[in-house]
Amino acid sequence: MPIGTFRATVLASVLVLLAGCATSTKVASTYTDDAYTDVSFKNFLVIGVAGDYNSRAQFERTVVSGLRSEGASASAYYTVVKGNDPISRKAVVAAAQSGNFDAVLVTRVVGQQTNVDVESGSAGAKASTVGGRPINFFRYDYEELNEPESISFTTTVVLSSELFSSADEKMIWAVEVSNSDAPNAGVLIDDTAASIVSRLAKDRMIAR
Repeated sequence: MPIGTFRATVLASVLVLLAGCATSTKVASTYTDDAYTDVSFKNFLVIGVAGDYNSRAQFERTVVSGLRSEGASASAYYTVVKGNDPISRKAVVAAAQSGNFDAVLVTRVVGQQTNVDVESGSAGAKASTVGGRPINFFRYDYEELNEPESISFTTTVVLSSELFSSADEKMIWAVEVSNSDAPNAGVLIDDTAASIVSRLAKDRMIAR
């Protein structure tokens, strides 16, 4: 930490910068099975893997809504299993079969990173006397201070979304979605869900 302490004005600037952050969402393909190039799906089972049940349920509902707006049928996993039941391979297979889902979409968080950028202003100096006698009046120890003009925080959350064919239980498509500076969990969920559905539609995984 730099010598000295941050003043109230600096702390205030941090709050302003945090409040003004703009959300940025990027999607990158990580896998596509060439054998399924001409295959699309009509009925999706949507699963969000998260420790917090409410966030998971909200994410599943949001993706389901997006898929339905694209003309597909879809159901949130928590509604199929009636609550916060553990997610296991056996349970997912049973749910897919019971609901006649031809595809299972699984999304999970794979990473999170926070970066702090500090932009420094002009250097100042703080002086303190050495000793207390008048003879030492012009003898000083100087400490250089570099108080930052601005501080910015960038938080990036990376999620992986994988699409499985129910017929052969094989992963056929996957993307990574990175979301930076979402002001709250609700915005993160909305932006991520919209990006995933948009990419599914672009890659023609949703039957028309």
